[in-house]
Amino acid sequence: MSKSTLQIGFGEVNITPPVGLAMCGSLQPRTNVGVDDPLMAKTLAARAGDETVAIVGVDLIGIPKALADDAIAEASRRSGVQPDKIMISCSHTHSGPYTIEGLYSFGVTDEEYLSTLPDAIARSVEQAVSALQPATMHVGRAVVYHYLHHRRVVAKDGKAINTWMSGQTNDLRRTPQLLGTSGPIDPELWVVRFDDADGVPFGAFVNFSLHVNTHFGDHYSADYPGVIAANMRHVYGAHFSTVFTPGACANINSTRSGLDHWREAAEFFSHEAIQAAREAIPVEEPIVVGGARRDLAVPRRDPESQPEEAISRLDWGGGRAWHEVFDPMLNHIGAMPEALTVPINAVRIGPLGVASNPGELFVEHGLSIKRRSPMPYTTVAELTNDIILYQPTREAFEQQGYETLVGANRVSIDGIEMIVDTAVELLEELWGK
Repeated sequence: MSKSTLQIGFGEVNITPPVGLAMCGSLQPRTNVGVDDPLMAKTLAARAGDETVAIVGVDLIGIPKALADDAIAEASRRSGVQPDKIMISCSHTHSGPYTIEGLYSFGVTDEEYLSTLPDAIARSVEQAVSALQPATMHVGRAVVYHYLHHRRVVAKDGKAINTWMSGQTNDLRRTPQLLGTSGPIDPELWVVRFDDADGVPFGAFVNFSLHVNTHFGDHYSADYPGVIAANMRHVYGAHFSTVFTPGACANINSTRSGLDHWREAAEFFSHEAIQAAREAIPVEEPIVVGGARRDLAVPRRDPESQPEEAISRLDWGGGRAWHEVFDPMLNHIGAMPEALTVPINAVRIGPLGVASNPGELFVEHGLSIKRRSPMPYTTVAELTNDIILYQPTREAFEQQGYETLVGANRVSIDGIEMIVDTAVELLEELWGK
């Protein structure tokens, strides 16, 4: 942990797959037919004194721990950044390729493409470290309430239904009464802007707690984070880089999605991000930089714990019969080790703390991390260095719903709370130093 003049660098590598691969983000694969905008691996490197950290934002649904560890090892070898100070956070775009088997489908990954990712991610880190230059840090935030909502509503029987299941929510025979949404949103859209020695902005870290599943379709796309990056580059110039990480947004969706509507919301988010960058406040030197990682053994979900009729009551299979999708998941999760080893990271850049999560974290857990963090400004970076899928709250497990089904969920509630507590502990450790 060091306190001295801040240096910042950015790196960008195109990771767009070949046309024709199976696309993820739904309960059944879609065949890709083209590219709307490129998928990228983009790195923010920060150094103060002898301490360097790297935050990589990747336009993918997520990557498994083994692949992430390979990328981190190669990035460390090339850049000199210590492995425990490298975070690879995936945006969770639903308009990209499969990166893991058992994401409701099997036989869908392209191993040749996946084999290229460690090198590509390592090159983005290497570029960022090579580009380190003296910089000033400016923290900005927009409070966004438009175009996002908590995607779980609760019926009078206490059970949750996802808002996209309109066939059930709008059927008065099946659901005679709804009692509103089951939880909050997190409206903070963070933009941390970095300027060079001449005061020229050259990059930003962006974090927002909204599911990256609005574009969809059969073309590759970085979704709304790609629009934010493109519009910020239009404002600040072709040299400007934007690294995006998703906050705790497992149960937060956009109110505008699909090819006819998604860009309306994306343009609004980019407007808010640009405004936050313009109004960002400067951070005084000296700026402390640090990073930490802990690999934690957590109990996996017991398939026997799933309540009877938890799947059938939803009557939803994303185009297939529900039993064709979720019944195989019971066997898939049951065949996993009883304890899963998952990585948790934290990074500090001045007053900014970034706590990682290896899967899709419910917003309530993210707000808990922010509330308990000692950092002045705290963000959560989902799907970092692993993909362990949904992590609901205790209340959500009682309410049931899609995210609590075995397959959508792999880690027990005790394990989820261990992961969240560890993230807070790492933030406290970095702040204490």
